[in-house]
Amino acid sequence: MKTKEKEEKKDKKERKIKLIHIVLILLIALCIVLIVCLLKKNEATLTPDYAPGTIDVNAIKEQDDGEKMHVSNGGGAVSISYSNIVEVDTKKETLKLYFKNPSSSRESIVLDVIIISGDKEYSIAKSDLLPPGYALYNMDLNDDVKLNKGGYNGIFRTTYYNEETGEREIVNSEIEISIEVK
Repeated sequence: MKTKEKEEKKDKKERKIKLIHIVLILLIALCIVLIVCLLKKNEATLTPDYAPGTIDVNAIKEQDDGEKMHVSNGGGAVSISYSNIVEVDTKKETLKLYFKNPSSSRESIVLDVIIISGDKEYSIAKSDLLPPGYALYNMDLNDDVKLNKGGYNGIFRTTYYNEETGEREIVNSEIEISIEVK
């Protein structure tokens, strides 16, 4: 009898140890996932100091007879035309918009389309270079963007680059937009 009781106690003890090991492994895995999520959340998105070398594939060169804006004593000048309504086609993974950098502008632009939700920002599309005289009517969604149908508040965030040197300008802008996901 004593041997049987000892074996039962030993089995119980072994099961308890296995259960503790499983719980510890799960806790360690959970901690690793949380750390990865926190690190990913705090990743800074860096803005390049120099313009991307390529004109956006969706950019369309438009005929525009506007003269370059006059700037005295250095500096830059930007003129943009846009619609504050953006439509997203989730099936085609594209955005339909209107954003133009007229030929009168003295700066090239990189356009970032961002959804604002509470205090968080989600970039859903980002262009390559949009030189003066070019317009965007369509953009591709960034990889891994999943959106539910409906309306969202957002912004166009523009980063300006000197047309001659390619250096990032000090001034950037944010324009409030409405984003409709279909």
